[in-house]
Amino acid sequence: MNTIVYPSFLKGEVEAPPSKSYTQRALLAALLSSGTSEILRPGISEDESGMMEAIKTLGAKTHLEYDHLWVEGGLQPVVTTLNMGESGLGIRLITPVATMLQKQIRITGEGSLKKRPMDTFEEAIRQAGGLCQTTNGYLPLTMKGPLTGGTIRLDTPISSQFLSGLLFALPMAENDSTIRVKNLKSTPYVDLTLDVLARYGIRIRHRHYETFEISGRQVYQPVRLEIEKDWSNAAFFFVAGALRDGITIRGLNPGSAQGDKKILEALEASGAHISRTEGIYRITSKGALKAFKIDATHCPDLFPPLAVLATYCKGTSAIHGLHRLIHKESNRADAIQKELTSMGIPVSLEDDRMLITGKKPSGGTFHAHNDHRMAMAGAILALGAEAPVKIIGSEAVRKSYPDFYHTLKKLHANLEHTHEDTDRRSR
Repeated sequence: MNTIVYPSFLKGEVEAPPSKSYTQRALLAALLSSGTSEILRPGISEDESGMMEAIKTLGAKTHLEYDHLWVEGGLQPVVTTLNMGESGLGIRLITPVATMLQKQIRITGEGSLKKRPMDTFEEAIRQAGGLCQTTNGYLPLTMKGPLTGGTIRLDTPISSQFLSGLLFALPMAENDSTIRVKNLKSTPYVDLTLDVLARYGIRIRHRHYETFEISGRQVYQPVRLEIEKDWSNAAFFFVAGALRDGITIRGLNPGSAQGDKKILEALEASGAHISRTEGIYRITSKGALKAFKIDATHCPDLFPPLAVLATYCKGTSAIHGLHRLIHKESNRADAIQKELTSMGIPVSLEDDRMLITGKKPSGGTFHAHNDHRMAMAGAILALGAEAPVKIIGSEAVRKSYPDFYHTLKKLHANLEHTHEDTDRRSR
């Protein structure tokens, strides 16, 4: 599917969508609980649906009524193969948990997930007492447990998600565990994992995100839990509000462990005005936006909306943390540079920084690169462009935010969907 987004002014208010990261963690913890958990207002994206199917494959029983989900836990797999689709978080959370079983489990994936390195798991799971074999460092994975605990060293973790998966599994091990980590990135997402685990009765101690101490033989307790709203996807609407006359966003938790609430820092640095009352945010701009500098090392999912914001700022903005963008749904550093440059925006990649000099986008064709956050970035970029923007592969938003375009239209954005297969620019 392609989507044409026309230059538009926005007005109105929206409620932020449920957090994909929070939902997937809550579902996995519910699987491991000895009883029935009630999860309120979970997300419905492809990644969340994929985790739902995965926990059912591993033994959970689920019942959904409107926005209430009941999950009866129990780690008793009904098949020996799991397909995690394209969910990087899902596969990294569930792999160590699947390795708690005494039977052999095979885990596969689709699309870009097949290109993401998985060899970190081989050595980590071996140190924890299990067996894990990759296919030359990639999917599919074959593993067998159970994990027994011990001392695990993660010297060069590509993603905090590998650590989070171990934090879910090792509390159930027979022995205590210690995980020693070097150069941990995305620490806010580790905080999110620890928050969800604590709600399900699991206690983990850490020292400066370098040493994690985990008591074995802990028991997950069922809970009644409301899913937090998503700062990652809401970030695009914060930027839209700064660009196009101001909007109101409801439902976000200002005290959330989600690292992407750092979008507020960038907006304030650019000169946007943000007012908040009891979780209701109003974003407006008073005059021209100005260039900003921000370190997105621990919140790499913010790069696409930050790049859009920088496009509309006077001067050259600097976003640090480029090395975190390689193993996403796309190589986001290259994808952002390619798509913005095609619309006349000067973008350079220097050392670990992306430098963007603000200029009104020309409009034209914007490739999503099979990346949900790139698709959303293209739509927000179009709102103030000189001409319409056609987003090629716009259906990628289904991965995390299937209602994204509906929400944009609710804010009075002018857009239409097409189903053309051709891409003239790539010929």
